[in-house]
Amino acid sequence: MALAQLKAKYVGSILGIAWAVINPLLIASVITFVFSHIFRIEIKNFSLFVLSGIFPWMFFSCALSEATFSILNQQSILHQFNVPREVLPLASVLSNFLNFLIGWVVILPLFLFFKPEIILFLPLLVFVLLLILVFTCGLSLIFSVLNVFLRDLGNLLGVLLMFWLWVTPVFYSIEMIPRRFQWVTRFNPLTPYIVSCRAVLVEGRVPSFLLWTQILLWAFVSLMMGLLIFSRLESRILKRI
Repeated sequence: MALAQLKAKYVGSILGIAWAVINPLLIASVITFVFSHIFRIEIKNFSLFVLSGIFPWMFFSCALSEATFSILNQQSILHQFNVPREVLPLASVLSNFLNFLIGWVVILPLFLFFKPEIILFLPLLVFVLLLILVFTCGLSLIFSVLNVFLRDLGNLLGVLLMFWLWVTPVFYSIEMIPRRFQWVTRFNPLTPYIVSCRAVLVEGRVPSFLLWTQILLWAFVSLMMGLLIFSRLESRILKRI
């Protein structure tokens, strides 16, 4: 199902799967121009700094958005076939993850060109990306099943993701935030994932023990909560669609 969704996403597109790379690059280019030339933010290799954050963010936001509507958009499958209901949101997440990996494979040489030593830390990046996947799967299970019973959730999701983006250090570092507001970013579950990716790709170092603890904890909590909430509500899904 994930492969079918990935193929369907680019049906009729001239550039096809290349959009997996083009979209993040275009967004990163615009953000780099605005923050470097208008706001005059001085961060070394700012384009790479933004790319290291925008790629995982785009995977998370696109996967969560599609998974939230997956049950409602594919309800005919549940009526016609006896399949585990959690397959629908998880297939949406996996489809976006495959899209995400294709983009990484193409863009990774750019990071290696500017900082060749990061090749030593790439195995750590794999673990970080897998934990982002687990975290997103858990949250997608929650949002997809809640959207069946609370249809307003889907309408609010766009605003929620926009707010979430700006309180996540995608375009800035934690050190740039005024001290009295840093607690907002530090309690943001996506922050350790973004900072860990940046530590490997931009700084060429191993993420700290605290970061590993946080990303493992958030992934575990998200998945357990997702499975718990989905299992409690899945028996009532067919009555509401």
